[in-house]
Amino acid sequence: MYKVLLVLASAAALKRPSHAALKVRGGELGLNADTAISVGTGLTALSGLYGFMDPAGNLEKYGLTKADASGVNMARWSSAWQCVLAAIFAADPEKAVGLSGYVAAANIVALEPVREVMGCPKASQYAWIAICTALGYKTLSGDVSPWALIAVYGMNGLQQHFMQDKTLEMYGCKKQSALGKSMMGVAGNSMLMSAVYLGALTQGKSQAEAFAYAWILGGGLALKWAFTEADGLNCPKSGVLGWAVVSAAVAYSCLKE
Repeated sequence: MYKVLLVLASAAALKRPSHAALKVRGGELGLNADTAISVGTGLTALSGLYGFMDPAGNLEKYGLTKADASGVNMARWSSAWQCVLAAIFAADPEKAVGLSGYVAAANIVALEPVREVMGCPKASQYAWIAICTALGYKTLSGDVSPWALIAVYGMNGLQQHFMQDKTLEMYGCKKQSALGKSMMGVAGNSMLMSAVYLGALTQGKSQAEAFAYAWILGGGLALKWAFTEADGLNCPKSGVLGWAVVSAAVAYSCLKE
């Protein structure tokens, strides 16, 4: 499922839609912004896919060579939501909000093995699949405000980033290790970036502007992790700071036109 999703995302990233949504104030989208969108989407997709397929190996690349089982499992969880973010970035901006409902539902299905390790009851999983699918359909048909799905991404992102223990307890899941909860917080990053991107598009911002705002948030959250969590997990800061630098470059390229 993820291979198909990422192939589609990569193809869409290489051939951006050409319509009003791709305009910036003052003229057509410049090459630098277009390239930044393609590169940013591709990096997000590749990072998410690699982390989903080999979460332990991905953690090792960041210097976490002694990751526990909870951390590895939740690293796969966070990478899956990074794949969702990539798919949203790659979607037609005019349909991205509605499609995000379907993408989230498919992701929840694919994450069933991860949820089993977490010990989460299935009832909430089925409920969210139904909610996201229904909202996706109703948003695309124009029967429901796009802000409903944006709120779903935003509220879940806030919960997973800032309230891991309460969220796990609310869903009846097992307690997670410090690394596991940190990776859950990283999943929240992707959800929050999705919400910011979709919210900006809904407010009439260009794709370049929306993309920039999402990456500004992503860079800020990367810095937050580097200086508030890395030391406690004995993780070198270099890899995460690298993401912050990339985020700044992507955002700058999208906004400088």
